[in-house]
Amino acid sequence: MCAKIALVQLNASDNPMDNLKTIEQYAIQAHQKGADLLVLPEYTMAYPKHGQSFSEGQSMQGSFCAGLCELARTQGLYIICGMLEKNDTDKPYNTTVVIDRQGKIVRSHRKTHLFASPKYREDDHFSQGNTLFEPFDTDFGRIGLLICYEIRFPELARLQALAGAEILIVSSAFVAGENKAQQWHTLLQARAIENAVFVCAANHSKPHVFLGESCAYDPNGLPLGSLTDGEGMLLVSCEAKDLEKFRKTNGAILQRRPELYGFACEKTSS
Repeated sequence: MCAKIALVQLNASDNPMDNLKTIEQYAIQAHQKGADLLVLPEYTMAYPKHGQSFSEGQSMQGSFCAGLCELARTQGLYIICGMLEKNDTDKPYNTTVVIDRQGKIVRSHRKTHLFASPKYREDDHFSQGNTLFEPFDTDFGRIGLLICYEIRFPELARLQALAGAEILIVSSAFVAGENKAQQWHTLLQARAIENAVFVCAANHSKPHVFLGESCAYDPNGLPLGSLTDGEGMLLVSCEAKDLEKFRKTNGAILQRRPELYGFACEKTSS
């Protein structure tokens, strides 16, 4: 396995079709550079203007996903992209969709942990997902997925590692602020090291409230590359030999003692 992953950092508008045109340019660029997977941030479908609310979203059969599927097919890429999924209630799901090289939706994930602080609550805008993401196989490795705030819950990454994930994708809209850059990189490195996986994260850029700094780490927590705070694309390679080497020299994930932890979900390790 040598997975070539293109991480896109952009500043999404509130217009899904305009954002789709931006994605098209990155998809063409990623194809030209030989990428296997194009990763886009959370909310890429549409991010509201200042003071406005999120839109009601679209279904998986809507024009935005249809456009993503066509791009995946024509460029021969897997695409992972954040969208607003229409719900029966007035609050859409914060969803990330996974599309294969043939343009077929193979997975979707509704964000299970919604950020909450005194200044901002995601559950004011979104419905909460209640299903864990199931890693899936590709021709370049087995992929897991987290959405932004979910990186703060190590159980989510660990369960995917136990289910065989080799590369953990993070689609994010991580905001800037005091110590936020340190937290962002520390959390991503920790998820990589403790689970012996590659971690590749795409984040929104400024000038909105977001941090930028899309990046990737190998299973030893070493950086594979990083962007700054502007728009752009980062291409990283995840080598199977590096994964195998680290898993042989770091036995932490093999030396776990599930009988001490009391997790009912530990059956996934069998």
